[in-house]
Amino acid sequence: MSNKKKLGILIFISALIRLLVGSSIELGNDEVYYWTYAKYPDWSHFDHPPMLGFFEQLFTLNLFFESELALRLGFIVAGSLSTLLMYLIGKEIKDERTGLIAAVLFNTSIYGMIISGLFIMPDGPLVLFWMSSLLFFIKYQKATEKSKINLFLSLSLVSVSLVIYSSYQVVYLLFGFVLFWFVYNRNQFINPSIRV
Repeated sequence: MSNKKKLGILIFISALIRLLVGSSIELGNDEVYYWTYAKYPDWSHFDHPPMLGFFEQLFTLNLFFESELALRLGFIVAGSLSTLLMYLIGKEIKDERTGLIAAVLFNTSIYGMIISGLFIMPDGPLVLFWMSSLLFFIKYQKATEKSKINLFLSLSLVSVSLVIYSSYQVVYLLFGFVLFWFVYNRNQFINPSIRV
């Protein structure tokens, strides 16, 4: 069986488990608190940016459906997409087998399976957009054509901005990119795409 088929089975089984668990347990205290982010949207809340509320509004059709499963659906989808992104990052770094191992490890961890892949927590969109920014940054570093370099850099920076809209502390990811360029690839500072 190919690694892609194994990945498909992994995503299907983990999504099914998340759907079953998400529909059978009540919302926890934190989840009820984060439900108010969708009920009372704002540009910023006391402790987090509004991406959490946007996720809930999108997948519940602006709270038209308010069951436990409907409220958690966006985070279940985010967990499945994060699994795919883990696979793609591993594949970019080494090969398909590495990607599959990364996806399996992500889904067998409590953080990957439950906290960022099931519950209504800021970690769901945070991990999804963080992984997408890393994938595009890796593709940007490997690209040789100018158009692809600029495309992947732009996609990575858009993903970083979505991550920051999930949690303010992720602004440090930008510092990580700059530090990477400073240590390993200083000629990127003359790239007109990254100059302000």
